[in-house]
Amino acid sequence: MNRNSKKPRVLIDVDGVLRDFIGGLKEVYLREFPGHEIKPVISRNLEEFFPLGKEIYEFMDKHHAWEILANAPPYPGAIEALQRWEDVFEIVIVTAQPPQGRHPTLLWLAKHRVPTNEIHITFDKELIPGVALLDDFVDNLESFASTDRLAVCLDQPWNKEWNGPRVKSVDEFFNLVSDFLNPSKQQDDILLA
Repeated sequence: MNRNSKKPRVLIDVDGVLRDFIGGLKEVYLREFPGHEIKPVISRNLEEFFPLGKEIYEFMDKHHAWEILANAPPYPGAIEALQRWEDVFEIVIVTAQPPQGRHPTLLWLAKHRVPTNEIHITFDKELIPGVALLDDFVDNLESFASTDRLAVCLDQPWNKEWNGPRVKSVDEFFNLVSDFLNPSKQQDDILLA
């Protein structure tokens, strides 16, 4: 691709989209508390699912943030999808991280060779230029959608209340954005069907 051509910018969240933060948290938690039973996580209120209750936040943020965030697994196929689409889109990473999560997140992105030239650690993703956002957190999606841009939810058990566009994979997101940006291709596909 010509370096002077402009690729559409798409914003990609990390936790709940690329990185299985909950899986990483469960692994460390069960190592420390092997007798505890964790309920399926179906909301962002982690205290409802871990036997520690509200102490889960101290466990996670003060004692184990580095190992949880640096070692959490990527979701299957997520990084590979970014790599397949990086010639078509300018991939911009946007992630909200508390101070203790910043460095392990940067390490995680490097370790997994996430293809990006731009990383924003911000709680205000709607301020970052881009045609679309892929996120798992409804508040972020609503803020981004309020700017009249495409906000797409990666389907997770904790975001069922989102009524906008929803995908089950990063690949599906890129296909959706491609169709959104090329409506004539969509019409051609319909006519050929």
